[in-house]
Amino acid sequence: MFRSHPLLTDLYELTMGEVYLREGLNDYAVFEMNIRHKKERNYYVSVGVLELAKEITQLRFSEEDIEYLRSLNRFSEDFLNYLKNFKFRGDIWGIPDGRIFFANEPVVVIKANRIDGQILETLVLNTLAYQINSASKAARVYSVAKGKLLMEFGARRASGIDAAVKVSKAAYIAGFDGTSNLLAGKIYGIPVFGTMAHSFVQTFPSEFEAFLTFAKVYPDNAIFLVDTYDTVSGIEVAIEVMKLLMGSLKMVGIRIDSGDIVELSNYAKKRFEEEGLTSVKIVLSGDLDEWKIAEVVREGYADAFGVGTEIVLPSDRPSLGAIYKLVEDKEGFKHKFSKGKVVIGGSKQVYRLYRGDGKIEKDIIAHESVHYDGEPLLVPIVKEGELLLEHDVKEARERFLRDFSTLPDEYKDINITFNPPIEYSQELKIM
Repeated sequence: MFRSHPLLTDLYELTMGEVYLREGLNDYAVFEMNIRHKKERNYYVSVGVLELAKEITQLRFSEEDIEYLRSLNRFSEDFLNYLKNFKFRGDIWGIPDGRIFFANEPVVVIKANRIDGQILETLVLNTLAYQINSASKAARVYSVAKGKLLMEFGARRASGIDAAVKVSKAAYIAGFDGTSNLLAGKIYGIPVFGTMAHSFVQTFPSEFEAFLTFAKVYPDNAIFLVDTYDTVSGIEVAIEVMKLLMGSLKMVGIRIDSGDIVELSNYAKKRFEEEGLTSVKIVLSGDLDEWKIAEVVREGYADAFGVGTEIVLPSDRPSLGAIYKLVEDKEGFKHKFSKGKVVIGGSKQVYRLYRGDGKIEKDIIAHESVHYDGEPLLVPIVKEGELLLEHDVKEARERFLRDFSTLPDEYKDINITFNPPIEYSQELKIM
């Protein structure tokens, strides 16, 4: 949504660049972004890679940017001139949006001169980590919803406008049916959904008048929010309005946003059946996550779920643990041996192997010079500074749905964590 800015980088990226230029170290280098394995996730969903690549090809330092950097009294005129003429001319490989991948696999590989690759670190992590985290959480919700309609409601909880739009896109790619966010709908063509707020109900003298007025204006989308005062009473009022307008409502339903949603949804379903209102939709919302939705699917009833806060900022994994590291240069592989933070060097490709039933067997991480009989996940996105692939949200969603159908059932379990099904080829193993 927002154009990326070249100064969206940490100071040390540029001070290191100054040293590289002075010492003649601005040669070929390969940087890799991946996610360290943690117990909360069995898999991840790639989102943002193609838009990131496009932004990188358009990055330029303005005269105002250069003047600001000059005012810091940290950089030589030679380095400032280098930045003034900055244009990314390297290569970018990445796992396209919508694809499922696993921890420790490279999501993006950037091949460029050392300074250019270093400058991009903050931008890469800032752009991708949040979106991948949101999409991966959304995929877990999708995995337990059993085909129920999923709506993303998180804009008001997001950390700013850009984040609100990106989380809507991430959720849609990862299986959600749409969003309440009109800006995301406009930018990405995502279907938009909405009901009513408690303030609407409070505006009228009674729930009956609120529901009746809304239904007359929107007979094709008459979803009544029934928990403003007392949910059971609200359900009964909704039934009264539905029966009064019987035949004139094309689509009618209720939304429950609080309370014991299992008990209340069962009560609502029972009452609708008793009144012959079998086509009424039941929508549930209110701080839902994959565990609450799984409980409703098992024990309650819902036609649709609205999920917001837990997609915007997952309480079980609020940060992703994404890293961006140098893995190779003209001297060879660059390993990192820090305790608990090992990075295996080498410019890599990931090959996916499938079982006879079409499910994922394993991924093999190999050096780019070594080829395996499998599906390569990393594809060329930018070549010598020129963009090769454009982002398409609907295509990304199709990739996710296709990949999700190949994910073994055990990896979809939200309560059990497995080690990623990856294997390093021989030349990458650290002895």
